[in-house]
Amino acid sequence: MATRITAHQCEVSPPLRDRAEMLATRWPRFDPAVMDVSFVFRSQGRSHAVEAIVSRRRRQAVVARGEGSDFRVALDQLDEHVKRILKRDRSRRKDYRHMPSSVQS
Repeated sequence: MATRITAHQCEVSPPLRDRAEMLATRWPRFDPAVMDVSFVFRSQGRSHAVEAIVSRRRRQAVVARGEGSDFRVALDQLDEHVKRILKRDRSRRKDYRHMPSSVQS
């Protein structure tokens, strides 16, 4: 799976890059349609933010953001947001698939 990392007004250390790539490899467990992930790291003063754009086959991309006192905290927050969104979306699709046809109309 392709993973892109972009840094705006900051530097991203190799351990942070590795952490971001590791998180991206976990997300297809929650939705197998995940194709690629783009991370955008931003630093403004004391605030650190990480945004992820998760592209999926035949589905709308997931965009999530995590903020914190450092990039590690922001990545952890981002991971929770993305997992929650992917799980919720997948369970909605499964629930819809298992509805009786009279209810779906």
